[in-house]
Amino acid sequence: MDKITNTKTEFRLKQWSNIIQACQTSGMTVASWCSQNNVNIKSYYYWLRKVRNLACEAKSFEPQKTEHNIVPVPFHQTKDYVAVTIHLSSFCININEGASRETIEAVLSALKSIC
Repeated sequence: MDKITNTKTEFRLKQWSNIIQACQTSGMTVASWCSQNNVNIKSYYYWLRKVRNLACEAKSFEPQKTEHNIVPVPFHQTKDYVAVTIHLSSFCININEGASRETIEAVLSALKSIC
């Protein structure tokens, strides 16, 4: 890629990341947030997919067992209501309404082992 294309790509990614972050920190559902902010929901999910794919390409996300035998679980985007959001310096965890007790316990156990 040439310099102009790289700059354009970086600019778009920053814009998309800002939109995604604003939506995720709003406490609203994606559909409600997009409606209130005049963002096409299909565009939002397209941008989310692009940002995540580039983040994955930038880092090596191969599952590695830790001393507590915790293996990272792939993220699956759902359209459910986010009941709990945990922000840490390098990542954000959303727990959707209706998540099972086992899922919540696994998330808290993983956080306990890394924090």
